[in-house]
Amino acid sequence: MNRKTSLITLLVVLALSSLACGITLTLPDNAIEIGDLRTDTIFVPAPEGSDTTAVNLEFGAGKLILKPDAPEGLVAGSASYNVDGLQPEITISSSEVSIKQDPYEFKLGGLPNVNEVENTWELSFGTQPVDLDIRAGAFEGQFEFGGIALEKLNVFSGASSVEAHFSTPNLTSMSEMHFTTGASSAKLYELANANFSLLKFEGGAGDYTLDFSGTLQRDATVEIDAALSNVRIVVPDGIPTTLRLESNLTNVNAHGSWAGGASSYSLAGNGPTLTIVVKLGAGNLDLSN
Repeated sequence: MNRKTSLITLLVVLALSSLACGITLTLPDNAIEIGDLRTDTIFVPAPEGSDTTAVNLEFGAGKLILKPDAPEGLVAGSASYNVDGLQPEITISSSEVSIKQDPYEFKLGGLPNVNEVENTWELSFGTQPVDLDIRAGAFEGQFEFGGIALEKLNVFSGASSVEAHFSTPNLTSMSEMHFTTGASSAKLYELANANFSLLKFEGGAGDYTLDFSGTLQRDATVEIDAALSNVRIVVPDGIPTTLRLESNLTNVNAHGSWAGGASSYSLAGNGPTLTIVVKLGAGNLDLSN
């Protein structure tokens, strides 16, 4: 399935559900009016001092790319779109930044030309500490969080496909990381580098991978709550881990160094400890190293 076909599917889901981003869809005679592709520059200057800045992103349907190493400023990048109404709106205060798309009413007639809609944000972050809140609809997300100073991270999305990496350690300690998604696919890699104290992952029916590679710097707790899903948990050898499963309808496949069975599993190791609680309505849980 190519990206445009995927976007069709995602926007159909938008029409069937009320998404957090506030996009509404109606069904008059007109299809979406497609215009020329426009690219707007996004730039948020670095705040004065070292206080944490709350950065709120509200994104509709399309492609969202986040990465570190902004050449200057707190946030820098671009937004490309070809439908009036999708232009980003930036609001800056002393301690908070908002980058959002206003609610947009797609006018659909029969099978609309949603496959022609282009909507892509590509944003880079500087090294200043941030509390990052992402609220998105049906979208494709490519996130590289390694090298960003994340003190809190909240991701809330509808039907989506997300791949997130912490390829290098977080530049600060993270108190909480929340990831909430609907029926979707999510792959989160090198999570030990996020340096979180608590990770809460909530998912609908979908396929989810949580990979705890990296360097675990302190004891951490992970809470996973998903419906009818396939969940894969990867913990490298050497990280002491305890896992408790709270479900009677889950098929568990434990590979590698995992010990235990039924509702309790563990890994031996030294150093900070990882504690994982998994709640699945039903589905498959795969444990590996």
